[in-house]
Amino acid sequence: MLREADLIDCDADEAVASGLSGVFMPHGIGHLLGLQVHDVGGVQGDSTGGERKRPEGHPYLRMTRMLEPGVVVTVEPGIYLIDSLLAAAHADERRAHIDWAVVDELKPYGGIRIEDNVAATAGKPENMTRDAFARVAASQARRPAVQSMLSN
Repeated sequence: MLREADLIDCDADEAVASGLSGVFMPHGIGHLLGLQVHDVGGVQGDSTGGERKRPEGHPYLRMTRMLEPGVVVTVEPGIYLIDSLLAAAHADERRAHIDWAVVDELKPYGGIRIEDNVAATAGKPENMTRDAFARVAASQARRPAVQSMLSN
């Protein structure tokens, strides 16, 4: 994704190995969704409360929990342009692999993020966000027909 956006000039394996991907993606892909904005228990190993450790090099990862039916998580891939992370990359060898003109062009927007809420099930996961938008779109498509019937 970073290469397709012309932010970097190396492949995914090199970007991960060098820490370059972490400059633009300093996070996991989501977190638990519950009563609070970021529900607790993301590193809980099981229902008894044991911790499932974050992998080496990912101290900010909010979720290591195994997904089980009934668990709802956010899926929020994104590219972020964070001053402190960009400055650190500019100060070391990673700067050679970043297209700084593209960074400057995108910087006013802060990044790009998509967030879906997904429920784990025993079968195919349910994307609650996309399903809700599809229902709204379907109801909007029917609305002119309903209005026409009511006016006749």
